[in-house]
Amino acid sequence: MRKNILFLCFFLSSCGAVTQEELNARLAQINRRIEKLEEEQKTIKAQQIKTEERVDALSQNLASLRLEMERLKVEGRTSLPPPTLPKPENTSPPQPARVEGQPKREPPQPESVAQKSQEKQRGTETISPDYEREYKSALDLYNLRQLNQAKEKFIEFIKNHPKTPLTDNAYLWLGIIYRDLGDNARAEAVWRTLEERCKKGEMVDCNKLPSVYLQLARLYEAQGNNEKAKEYYEAILKEFPLSEEAEVAKKKLGR
Repeated sequence: MRKNILFLCFFLSSCGAVTQEELNARLAQINRRIEKLEEEQKTIKAQQIKTEERVDALSQNLASLRLEMERLKVEGRTSLPPPTLPKPENTSPPQPARVEGQPKREPPQPESVAQKSQEKQRGTETISPDYEREYKSALDLYNLRQLNQAKEKFIEFIKNHPKTPLTDNAYLWLGIIYRDLGDNARAEAVWRTLEERCKKGEMVDCNKLPSVYLQLARLYEAQGNNEKAKEYYEAILKEFPLSEEAEVAKKKLGR
């Protein structure tokens, strides 16, 4: 009987209120779990930061390679001598014999050099080594990280040569320089200006427009404006589906 009473007391005490020691033990266990979760969260954040740093490094390497490729293209165009054309053979038809008493006919005069050098397309500058050298000079300054000097050179280039095959390139790099200088507002304005001029048909060449779209998307993404960034990623896929930038846009949009 005594054993039954002791068992009943033990059972009732186990069903009663939790003691302070038990409460402290449970709180300590919860704190240990919280600390463990916080450590895991720090580890995940550190891995995320490393991933972002690798992505930024890859982007910078890609930009450097494209810069080097453009420089080589420009140097190739400016350093190659003009091709030597073969001297045409004298294939002029024989002149008919002049009838006695008929006035002598003068041979037709060749067209003047000025007439031959007229532009084929109105409002478009012809290929000029001068503007190619100016563009290369600005790129060289950027490569030397003389950003302010490169900025002024590209601004001057756009003013002096608003319609050349390299003008859209100048807009792209001018925006990149502003971004590198920390002036994201002006970088955005420069890139949006090129976008508007291309849509209005004011540019000779807009082959750098997909790169500008990608720069704008990344700029808005960094600002936390994911909706605007998505808009430009979508524009890349819609307008330039076969471009290199389209592959980046697909990954960003999860396609």
